[in-house]
Amino acid sequence: MKVLIVDDDQDILNMIIAFLGHYKDINIITSNNGEEGYQIIIKESPDLAIIDGLIPGIHGFELCKKVKEDMGLQKPPKIIIISGIYKGLKYKFDVIKTYHADDFLEKPFKKEELSRKIEALMGTLEPYEDRAAKVEMSEVMVGEMPEEKIGRKIDPETKQMIEDMYGECERLGHYGVLGVRDNASLDEIKVAYREAVKKYHPDVYSHLGDNSLKDKLDDIFSYITVAYSILSNQEKRREYDKVLTSKPARLAAVQGKARSSFEEGKKHLRRKNYQNAERFFQEAVYYDTTVSEYHYYYGLTLATQNKFREAEKEFEAARRLEPHNAKYLTELGLVFLELGYPVRARGLLEKALSISPNNVRAIEGLKKIKDD
Repeated sequence: MKVLIVDDDQDILNMIIAFLGHYKDINIITSNNGEEGYQIIIKESPDLAIIDGLIPGIHGFELCKKVKEDMGLQKPPKIIIISGIYKGLKYKFDVIKTYHADDFLEKPFKKEELSRKIEALMGTLEPYEDRAAKVEMSEVMVGEMPEEKIGRKIDPETKQMIEDMYGECERLGHYGVLGVRDNASLDEIKVAYREAVKKYHPDVYSHLGDNSLKDKLDDIFSYITVAYSILSNQEKRREYDKVLTSKPARLAAVQGKARSSFEEGKKHLRRKNYQNAERFFQEAVYYDTTVSEYHYYYGLTLATQNKFREAEKEFEAARRLEPHNAKYLTELGLVFLELGYPVRARGLLEKALSISPNNVRAIEGLKKIKDD
């Protein structure tokens, strides 16, 4: 059996390699980024791919979807997504439904959990006789925070770096977020992206107890991801550069295109054509990120399709633009409720009610929290 492991954490790669080395007839291939992983899948045709959700290049979730939807692949591999950021049963179902993963595993995990999932997809694993006992006795958690990091507090300088970046993301734009010039080459953009991932990846700070800082890191990483996805795509980058350098007439044309896409999205939303509505709202946000209403409707469409993580980002973007809009606060709170964060949900819903006391959805959300 040929197994591909894609993870940018070398320690985790080494642990999985060592563990699978206890079993017969397994040929292991590794990669630390999504683009290379995709090329390996095309050329090597692995039977199974174990992919981290947040890797440089093509993200693990998108890589999974791309592979599963690639009609040129005669036999796509079975795929297990692993993640230390997105957790919970609802998210597992979303990964399987939306990105077509065959299974999902949260970090940290016991090696036995991984072997059970592999056997469920690929059949029984046969250990070497002299290593069987070691396999059975394995209790090490893969992806667990090293002992020396547990309880370690973040230093003031690093905290200030995160706070500063969080406050500047929107103003910096895509080039500024990655810290590159507007004429940077694709290779320079890739290097800058990898450096930004090392600096701001939420996994790096997963030992912290400061939830507000973790939320800011999630937002920063979202900006970094969007910046890379646009600047690494020639067509999208060209469109983005046009907006940056446009004269008022061109800017008005781009804003008009955004408004046109938005109105078209609302038509589809009224007809409950959610996938089409999602596409048009996504276009509206792509062409003009400054209109809170675009983010709000895009978030509504995503939430209707149970894409709660993506919806959270859009409602948060709408809230940043209009911090005291009760409607945006309510929907963000309800999404947090779906994601299993009742405390955060309650705070937002109560704030929404303080602005709009008769907000029915906020009242129902608080009642659900109380009942649960």
